[in-house]
Amino acid sequence: MTALVWFRQDLRITDNQALLQACSNHQHVIAVVCSWPEQWQQHDWAPIKADLYERQANHLGQALAAKGIQLHHIELDTYAGTPKALHQFCQKHNVEALYANRDYPLDEVRRDRAVNAWLEEHEIECHWFDSNVLLEPGSVTPKTAGYYKKFTPFFKSWLALLAHRGLTQPGRIVSRSECEFTPIQIRYDKRDASSWAASEDAIKQRLRRFTDEQVQDYARARDLPALDATSRLSPFFELGVISPVTVARMLQQQSPDFPHGLNQGAHTWLSELAWREFYLHLMYAVPRLSMGKAFLEYTDAYPWRANDSDFKRWCEGNTGFPIVDAGMRQLKAEGWMHNRVRMIVANFLVKDLRLDWRLGERHFMQNLIDGSFAANNGGWQWSASTGTDAAPYFRVFNPTRQSEKVDPEGRYIRKWVSALKDVPNKYIHEPHHYLRARGSEQNSDTKYPQPMVDHSQARDDFIATFKGLKK
Repeated sequence: MTALVWFRQDLRITDNQALLQACSNHQHVIAVVCSWPEQWQQHDWAPIKADLYERQANHLGQALAAKGIQLHHIELDTYAGTPKALHQFCQKHNVEALYANRDYPLDEVRRDRAVNAWLEEHEIECHWFDSNVLLEPGSVTPKTAGYYKKFTPFFKSWLALLAHRGLTQPGRIVSRSECEFTPIQIRYDKRDASSWAASEDAIKQRLRRFTDEQVQDYARARDLPALDATSRLSPFFELGVISPVTVARMLQQQSPDFPHGLNQGAHTWLSELAWREFYLHLMYAVPRLSMGKAFLEYTDAYPWRANDSDFKRWCEGNTGFPIVDAGMRQLKAEGWMHNRVRMIVANFLVKDLRLDWRLGERHFMQNLIDGSFAANNGGWQWSASTGTDAAPYFRVFNPTRQSEKVDPEGRYIRKWVSALKDVPNKYIHEPHHYLRARGSEQNSDTKYPQPMVDHSQARDDFIATFKGLKK
């Protein structure tokens, strides 16, 4: 009889418990990956993310075929048809057991419960694993029960439990006779992601270089977008091409007391893995977060402005605030944005423009190659002061001061805003007087827009409105 490994957001061989257990318990193993174009559209999957998914699925298919495991592709419209389709596939291939790693957002949880019920009703065993996280949702909880609503106590407990449990050791998958692999084609409006795509081995090499050569400077340099100081591995975490267990094992080599005893840079990067899991745990515990609702329920009544023109200027990077415009233009060009700049542009949308955070959340998901539903939602609600452990409503980023802090020489700004490429450092963060004096604002080739809001007034308006909402 045959075991079926159902790949989803775990397009890898290494540290994949579903695959390892299937190969350990069954002589014959096959695999399947599904695509749901209509569902992905509803979930605002970016075209560049869909293209990367297809490319990584094909890398996976080739790697599996070399081990004698054939990867099949099932295309459906939505999750609703998944239980029946998988059952029919299992019948066709004499499958006796399904193996998969869990997903945690609400729609995916409901899909998997339906699949489990349907298959077990037809006497096909289902085995579920959590190898896309270091610690599964529900495992890191306060002594009073429930779930953590603040990151700092979550992180402290997360570290303690990780130290107690330790890390799983990598298992070995015994190769069988090689088999054929038919390339997968996904029916979706895709945008070329070839500058990101790589084999699992190449991505692990990139991870190794980062942990060996760069991570020690991560705490100091991570907030400077002009530097190539972050791992840029986030798209591969999102698609599960690398496992957090693989990452943790590399960091463990730097400290015998892991997860404690790391240098500041490595500890800070480990905390980023914990932030990822914090938002996944939270989304699993609070279903309303998957429904477009704020964590702080009273903030759903906030009177957000409706202004399509202002939103369009933000999307296109024409706000008149250089750091905001640089970030939005990077997103448009690359399908990716430096994390610190994500915080700045998000804060500007919700607190300077007073536009609904859900507009920004959706725009990011529709454009980001690493768009993670849980992390993106958590980040936007943090910026909007509507989420758990969010920035206080009275904390409003000044985009000019932020620009001076994170891009002091304007290197990032000049890279993405061509109209400012010749502006001296002294004026780069507030270039309008300089441009006006040189007559540049009259030249259509170098014209740069005036600031679309007065930040001080916008800040006061947001705080006053939010303060009234709290009362």
